Amino acid sequence: MKKSLKFWDLVALEVGMTIGAGIFVYMPIAYKSAGVGAIVAFIFAFLPMAIIMINVMLLGSTLPTTGGTFKYGAFLFSPKAAFLGLWAYLFGAFVGLFPLNALALASYMKGIWDGISVLPVALIILAFFFAVNLLGLKMASIVEIVFVALLFVAIAIYTVPGMAKIDSRNLEGLFSKGLGSMVYASALLTFTFAGSNAVIELGGEVENPRRNLPLSVLLSLSIVLVCYLLMAIVSFGVGKEVMINGNLNDVASNYLNGFLFYVFAFGGPILAIATTINATYMWGTRSLLALCRLRVFPSKLGLVNKRGTPWVLLTIIWLLSSIMLLSVGESGLNLFATFASIGGIAVIVPTMFAVFRLKKNETLRKMAPAIVRRKLFIFIPILGVVFSIVIMLILLYQVGVDFSTSFFLFFIIWEVIGIIYFIFRLKYLNRMKDNPFAKDDLSAFDD
Repeated sequence: MKKSLKFWDLVALEVGMTIGAGIFVYMPIAYKSAGVGAIVAFIFAFLPMAIIMINVMLLGSTLPTTGGTFKYGAFLFSPKAAFLGLWAYLFGAFVGLFPLNALALASYMKGIWDGISVLPVALIILAFFFAVNLLGLKMASIVEIVFVALLFVAIAIYTVPGMAKIDSRNLEGLFSKGLGSMVYASALLTFTFAGSNAVIELGGEVENPRRNLPLSVLLSLSIVLVCYLLMAIVSFGVGKEVMINGNLNDVASNYLNGFLFYVFAFGGPILAIATTINATYMWGTRSLLALCRLRVFPSKLGLVNKRGTPWVLLTIIWLLSSIMLLSVGESGLNLFATFASIGGIAVIVPTMFAVFRLKKNETLRKMAPAIVRRKLFIFIPILGVVFSIVIMLILLYQVGVDFSTSFFLFFIIWEVIGIIYFIFRLKYLNRMKDNPFAKDDLSAFDD
């Protein structure tokens, strides 16, 4: 594939993927749980996700490759664990992420154009960004840069005048809701920082990855945290009562009128969620493409068009997400959000274990950044493993608490089906003497 992504392409992609449905959907939910303590919860959520993304950065800069989410876990840790993580991500994508973003975007659009019907518009949104991504990665990244630029204008319109309207009394009692509520809100908000892991899916298409991958991740995470804190302080400081049953548009209506309100309403939540959908289409097929090339899935599923787009996989994601959206309907926003969070963290867990190989393998140690060769480095992957597993367990627990055990069992059954398929597929590949996981080298990372 072409090295078509430069530094600012990556920053735009990471920021666009991160500041999306998460902040505009999850902030009101976190507020209901932790109150104004959700401001602190953003910081608590940022810290473990920063450690997790540092681990991702180390792998991406050492072995830049397309489809890294699966490859790192499969070839540096365990093929079965990596497949289970990716299988969980597919569940989260089809049952959560894509329907969530489309439905949330359509709901915010209805706040501006009251006459629209949410479900049909959500389906049109999925189809539109499917078509954009069929035109190729470069076209999609150009759209992403434009959208992110407009997004920052909208955030400025929301935060700058909003600062002058803050009532400091609304920001009192940061810990008044208790530790348990703070922990849940923090776990929930980790999803809002999860976008930067997209870079390891596109590693093989990045110009100068050893420089651009780590720098872009660090810059994008810092930008995202500042934006979140400013938006949270304004949202809770101005619209404390509004946030109980409303959203950021309702807060903005307290101090924005006419043109400026519509600029924020369109350029804020609408563009933020749009950039998430576009970016997810961009990187969501890359691990699946890697699986096809490794013959885990039939190779025909990995066909690409003349623009380098894996159009078969892209089409499957679009169709299954649309079917799920039609099946559950407008009432499934919270359910979609929960499964999107589960899928997003589950796919990262095997990658965290893979980071240990950077220290143990002499070849990788020489290729990796200098920090890997330091004595205290071992604590970075240890913390990454602990944080990712704890977040995963909290989210799975909430599935049973907030919805029902049937949804939890549905997820478990999905995972069991996945591991059974993968075991039989490995046996088939062994009989054909074509099992890529039997090799103990790094050739799988040569794109």
